[in-house]
Amino acid sequence: LAFFTEPDFHFRTAWPDTRAEWEVLDLLGEDTRLVLADGAPAGLFETEDVAGAHACHLQLHLRLTAALPTSAWAAAYREVVRGLRWQRELVRITVCVGAWDTRGLAAARLAGLSEEGELPAVVMRDGGRHGTVFFSQIWEPR
Repeated sequence: LAFFTEPDFHFRTAWPDTRAEWEVLDLLGEDTRLVLADGAPAGLFETEDVAGAHACHLQLHLRLTAALPTSAWAAAYREVVRGLRWQRELVRITVCVGAWDTRGLAAARLAGLSEEGELPAVVMRDGGRHGTVFFSQIWEPR
């Protein structure tokens, strides 16, 4: 729960630090996993099937604590993807980042994800409408 006291811990929410405990627990699915850095809790990740379980397309929710540098995100992303690809065939990963989320955008770009575009004005935050930026990584089917 401590992660969600950080004002920019945007794990499945645009407003992490204003959520009640029960709301935070609702954000955590049964497949949410803890990311460790040198044995210490560093963040969370979860995947969702897109277009069915056999479509080989996942949406990845990944967030690390603000205490870690942006470079740690790229390493965490690579490790998560390596584990996912070990478990199943993966053709596409989608990562969605709020257009206001400078750390998330920098991390997705540093990880080498392809920026596909922005769906504008879909989130209300800080008195204004903001977009969601879509990133992806695609592999050839096996």
